[in-house]
Amino acid sequence: MAILIRVAEAYDEPALGRIFRRASLSNPGDRAALIAHPEALRLPDDLLARGRTWVAAADGVIVGFASSRPTEPGVLELDDLFVDPDARRKGAARQLILRIVTAAASEHVDRIDVTANPHAYDFYRAAGFVAGAPTETELGAGERMHLDVATTG
Repeated sequence: MAILIRVAEAYDEPALGRIFRRASLSNPGDRAALIAHPEALRLPDDLLARGRTWVAAADGVIVGFASSRPTEPGVLELDDLFVDPDARRKGAARQLILRIVTAAASEHVDRIDVTANPHAYDFYRAAGFVAGAPTETELGAGERMHLDVATTG
């Protein structure tokens, strides 16, 4: 499966919403908490307006997306990384991370931070993120992780 990474456009929003919901609900351990907080299953209204969202497409079909935002000088927060459950383990998430790292390096970003849920720890570690402090979110336990942009890519 060849994966193309591109900037998200307004017309992508329905596909991103579907992927977000399907991917979020695909982990049985998260399903009850998400259903109890339906607002957590909606994309932020300003997601695409931020201009920092990338989509992964295979054969012209969007299979995943990622978004980031600056939090302080030299630091980005990876807010979203979602891949449709039917397209997982085919490289889309890794390609999205690499695209964000490439853009971050050109913007003189030193570090990318993320709050990883337990289902994503292994992926983030494999992608080069380093474990930090445990944290609690409204949906459960997580772990703060970071990626040094200069040593990735």
